[in-house]
Amino acid sequence: MNLWQNITLGRYFPADSIVHRLDPRAKLLATVVIMFTIMLTESWPALLLWTALLGAAMLSTRIPFRIFVRNLRAFLWLFGITILLHALTSSTAPEVARWSFAFSWSGVGMGVKYALRLGLLVIAAAILSNTTIPTDLTDGLERLLRPLQRFKFPVHELALMTTMALRFAPTIVEEAQRIQRAQISRGARFEGSLLQRVQALVPMLVPLFVSTFNRADELAVAMEARCYQGGENRVSYRELAWRRRDWAALGVVAGMSLLAFHLSR
Repeated sequence: MNLWQNITLGRYFPADSIVHRLDPRAKLLATVVIMFTIMLTESWPALLLWTALLGAAMLSTRIPFRIFVRNLRAFLWLFGITILLHALTSSTAPEVARWSFAFSWSGVGMGVKYALRLGLLVIAAAILSNTTIPTDLTDGLERLLRPLQRFKFPVHELALMTTMALRFAPTIVEEAQRIQRAQISRGARFEGSLLQRVQALVPMLVPLFVSTFNRADELAVAMEARCYQGGENRVSYRELAWRRRDWAALGVVAGMSLLAFHLSR
């Protein structure tokens, strides 16, 4: 399984779970609060608390656990670089010094902490995108930002661009897979050391960018052909309604955030 097949962010997986039935506005608010709190979390107990909460959320989605593991596998290189940089640039006294490099086990611990934070952010984003239909994300984001319309802020356009970016993420991944298979059929190799794999990915960037821009141009032409206009006087096909489970989900997230801040202190 290659890197591109591991990325499932932006793909909706239908299931009958309480997370799927939550209002998209509640899921957006909860995800923003979770990500903000995780980025400010410094202590191990608080990080383990968020790990347990997101683990329970993953189980409640009824989506195969391997889907979330695949997302994490796609970012293993980033986790490794994070740990290595902290191990080599720790401000504490080096415990191993050879070949002009200072290695610190305390830096390794700090790197593992930051890698865990990155992994939790990936999991939070995956839960949101895998349990919410892109059109519902658009409606939810537009409803949340609607008060900004008083200040002439293009709320609908921002929500549409965000949803289109999420929607086309799987399409770009599929296009990258197609280009990779085409290059393999021409004798290209995507195996070997990490440096060799990175060098093999460089020739894929140009055709991938060209294909992405062509798709964006085709989408713009299609929208113009259908006389698409902005958010003025537009109505929603589906009306969103808050329910008790939405308030309960936000209450749980708020309570966990306060507990995490307390543990960090």
